[in-house]
Order: sequence, then structure tokens, then C-alpha cells
Amino acid sequence: MLVNNRWVRAGGSLKEKPISIQFREDWQLAKDSGLYGLCVQIAWNAESRDESSGFPATEEQARIVAFTEQLQARLEPEEDSVVAMMITHDGINQWIIYTRDLEQLKKGLDAIPTDNGLYPIEVVADEDPDWETFIQVHGRITSEEA
Repeated sequence: MLVNNRWVRAGGSLKEKPISIQFREDWQLAKDSGLYGLCVQIAWNAESRDESSGFPATEEQARIVAFTEQLQARLEPEEDSVVAMMITHDGINQWIIYTRDLEQLKKGLDAIPTDNGLYPIEVVADEDPDWETFIQVHGRITSEEA
């Protein structure tokens, strides 16, 4: 597999609300391969949230974790896509995914089970061969750590 399943976690605050960012430890391998020129962003606006943390409530968080696992299971096995980053802030979960085949990604999303109802997600895709979307967020994290 092009990327491993080790994640780096970063936390902090943005506009006085907690933020959690996770990204693939070896993301650079996927970027440098030149295979993944399309950036797909999926946003899940939480219907319920813990007002003290700004994160989704526990029950909804469990659905989000299950969705994340399904994203990886459905999109990554053939190495057509890589889930590169996940961001949670102010009741919104966002996944940044890079793909080389939008149709395969769509088929993968369509294959995610919806036994408990449809997922409240919005999906957008843009050409991003230089991974500018990812690097913009990653750069903010690493500049604050320095």
C-alpha cells in the first residue's frame, strides 16, 4: 500500500473553539507519486454537538468514526484514493481525500452502507495536483509547532 495507516494528531483552538486535525504520517509519499491530482472534500455538519467542546455529541461521533472507517475501507484498497486528513471543528467534520479516479471514488462512496440512514454529508471536488489544500492546513500546523 502506498501509504500506511499511521496518523499524526494535532489539537488546538481556532476562533476560541477546539480543533482536532489528523493527517497521514507518510502523506508525502502519496503526493510525490503524482498519482492523486484531484482533491475531494467531504463535510459532515453535526446535528448534535457538545457545546462545551464544539465537537459532535457522543452518539453522532460514533457514526462519524464508523463513516471514517468505511471511507478508508471503500476508497483505499485499490489505491485509487487516499484519505489524507480529517478535521473536526465547531460541529463540522471534514475529510480531505486525494484521488486519481473520481468515478471510482463515487462508486466507493455509493457502496458505504446506509443501514442507519443517509449520511449528512456534502462533497466537493477540485483539481489539486500540488496538494495545495492539504499543504495549506498542514503548513499552519507545523508553523505553530515550531
